[in-house]
Amino acid sequence: MASTAGDVVLAYLTGQVAEVRRLAPGAAAGRAEDIHQMRVAVRRLRSVLGSCRPLFDGGAVDPLRDGLRWLSRVLGAARDPGVVRDRLLEAAAREPEALRWAVDPAAALIGTRLDADTAAGLAAAADALTGTRYEQLLVAIDTFLAVPPLAPAAAAPARRVHRAVRRDSKRLVRTAAALDEANGAAAQGSGAGRASGAEHDVALHTVRKAAKRLRYSAELMLEAVPDGPTKRLKYARRAAKGARTVQQVLGLHQDSVMARSVLVELARESDPGAGAGSAVGFGLGRLHAAEDVRAAAAERKFHKSWRRLRRKL
Repeated sequence: MASTAGDVVLAYLTGQVAEVRRLAPGAAAGRAEDIHQMRVAVRRLRSVLGSCRPLFDGGAVDPLRDGLRWLSRVLGAARDPGVVRDRLLEAAAREPEALRWAVDPAAALIGTRLDADTAAGLAAAADALTGTRYEQLLVAIDTFLAVPPLAPAAAAPARRVHRAVRRDSKRLVRTAAALDEANGAAAQGSGAGRASGAEHDVALHTVRKAAKRLRYSAELMLEAVPDGPTKRLKYARRAAKGARTVQQVLGLHQDSVMARSVLVELARESDPGAGAGSAVGFGLGRLHAAEDVRAAAAERKFHKSWRRLRRKL
């Protein structure tokens, strides 16, 4: 069992790198689940490198995190269009029969566009995963793990990984507080309640990323130091469970953000002069309105789950 904080983190990183390598052939071949799981492993690597930055020499993790961000975006471009496509086509299928004249052509347009985006993303991912930049990233990670640039803090007992969990808890609290302040300012300024719009969506996504980071560091603590101090393990367990819920709820909100962006783009591109133009526009508008409702419901669930988690941090 790992005896120092540095040992804990290096062992975790080694495991995630092995997962990336295991999934890469399937991801390059376009297998959706492999792409998804590889992206998760990449995100875990990048997140833990950030959370445990104090264990390494100054700036040592930054090039790796930059490379992992690139890889995550490549994998996201291969997967996200399909997620949005399925979401919107399922929503279209729920529309009443009386509106099929508008919803069906809108759904056909959505399918055509997002199928093309998926194909382009898969091709780009296949090129990336067989390309020089990916190989250089793996070499850089292997070098980092083989000769780790450990800082003195890495020699602390393994249980000190808990400090990363505490730091990430504070990060999440700060980002959620900033969101609350923005909501309060919006309510005070207009009397309309919570803030909305693109900036608000970005703020919610920032909270989601902070929750994800807390989840991963807490899961690292639970996995790597299972016999640590009981109080700290209980805290990590609560943090991991609550952060996972917040992450998932805000993930639904982010899916709606992406879906609405696609709908707006398609509506702007559709030609009203074409015979079915008005029908397509109406159908896209119906789906956009439905997404507004789903996004609002996800945000309400977030605030409820965040209040529960906040009391436990």
